[in-house]
Amino acid sequence: MILRPALAVPLAWAILALLTLSIALPPTDELGLYYDEAFLAQQARGFVEPDRAGVHPASVETAWIAGRPFPIRNAAYLGSLKSQLLIPSLAVFGASPFVLRVSTLVTGLIGLLFCMLWARRWAGEQAAVIMGFLVASDPAFFMFSQFEWGPFTSMLLCRAAGLYFLSLAFAPGKPRFAWAALFASAVCMGLGIYSRVDFAVILLALGLGMLAFRRDIVAIAWRE
Repeated sequence: MILRPALAVPLAWAILALLTLSIALPPTDELGLYYDEAFLAQQARGFVEPDRAGVHPASVETAWIAGRPFPIRNAAYLGSLKSQLLIPSLAVFGASPFVLRVSTLVTGLIGLLFCMLWARRWAGEQAAVIMGFLVASDPAFFMFSQFEWGPFTSMLLCRAAGLYFLSLAFAPGKPRFAWAALFASAVCMGLGIYSRVDFAVILLALGLGMLAFRRDIVAIAWRE
């Protein structure tokens, strides 16, 4: 039986996810929480266990929903998406370092899947599978997805999903749900690009891209 090309990326991702989980899960409880993990998880636990909400820094903003503090901002330069994504898993499995880290790892792996799906649309099945193996074996991806420093996994998920939906929206042939895909991309990008210098990096990359490939637009703008 020959594997259909469309299944190559999901199958490769499933293998990578299982390998990553098998390596990352055993030492999950060996190290205590550090600042960013505790800071982001505390706000999720505050919603799940409002009687143990604790005291947050002045930068934290919450909205009260059904008598529970729902996180809406962690800092002036950082949204609360990571804390919000932790709420379901903490509510179902309880608040513990193990649940926190497994949830973080799963978020990173789903982000990897969207990266591979996006790469498949731009460069084909083989390139997407190779890219998946390269990213999954990168120590930065592995360590940040296991012991997260800041909202790495949530921003990776949003940006990868945003790029994937954007590729769907502008696919040749005017796809049926182009506007829905464009809206989904805008939402993901809005949630995933909310951290300090990200805006400057994106504007710089956009400017360099225009200089490299659309100098006509730059010339028109300069003349006007």
